[in-house]
Amino acid sequence: MLPIRGSLYYVDKSFDAKRIEKELDAQKAAGFDLLWINGPLLHPDYPREAAAFDPIEVIMREAAYRKMTVYLEVMAREDWHEHWDLSVDLPASRAILEHLSAKYNRYASMAGYYLGNEIYVVEGREREYCLALWKEVAEWCRELTPGCRVVLSPFFVTDRREVLGYPYAEPSVYESFWNDIFREVTLDSLLLQDSGAEHGAFFDLDEREPYFAAVRRACVANGVELWGNVELAEIAVANYEELKAFRGELGANGPGFQDTRWIQVPIAKLEAKMALASRYCSELVSWGYQQFVSPCSGKTGARPYERQFRKLNKMAAASQAGK
Repeated sequence: MLPIRGSLYYVDKSFDAKRIEKELDAQKAAGFDLLWINGPLLHPDYPREAAAFDPIEVIMREAAYRKMTVYLEVMAREDWHEHWDLSVDLPASRAILEHLSAKYNRYASMAGYYLGNEIYVVEGREREYCLALWKEVAEWCRELTPGCRVVLSPFFVTDRREVLGYPYAEPSVYESFWNDIFREVTLDSLLLQDSGAEHGAFFDLDEREPYFAAVRRACVANGVELWGNVELAEIAVANYEELKAFRGELGANGPGFQDTRWIQVPIAKLEAKMALASRYCSELVSWGYQQFVSPCSGKTGARPYERQFRKLNKMAAASQAGK
């Protein structure tokens, strides 16, 4: 079983150097050697004071000191999926890349870029948007940061009745979709999210496997590494109807991460998720460490859960020694 190598890390201006150091120390102790960053500070239009403290720069420096690597998100705007507008999003993406490469290429921790358009199977105008955006942005990434890696973290939808409003597609359709994308877009790794039900705890592990198998076939056929994005948190609801009610008009996170229905994935279930993803993937990453496991999270049960997670992840790393 593969260990989890790192987790998505949201950063805003509230971060100070002490918090960053504490967080990275905890991640390193958990066995992490990479992090991928998102948040408003990555955008060149974010309001800044002259000579203001830059949390991203501190992360890049402290990650290099700990021999960790960093992927920076490129995403033109939060609500891109409500517009699908290349005339706005292509130049915005170029501006983000010029800003990030100019500031952070000099750090040894700089590994590459994470294209933040998290998506399932789309068709028509929406597919054309993804193809054109990813193709151009991936090329710009390599132009502005030579030798960098470019990654993407999509998800899959198993809601056959489309209760949540997402279009359902069989695993074979995902294989065809990613085959089509890879023929035109040069990606290094696809970080497949393992949720499948928008974080719902009711989602059975067996339902995930056909999607991992299908996407892996597309990755293998096109020379793209498949990584598993094994999530550490889930929403304690019994079905899609309860999940829809939980979300209401508030979006995928519902009332927020401090809601008691947001829970850490039970360790035995997490181990099973890691084992499943390990059968199809060459590396594992995650989401949810910062919000639900980290000593800085403030989430109920985080400290004892972190000890269990650290033990599990070290066991997984030890199982790979010598391979």
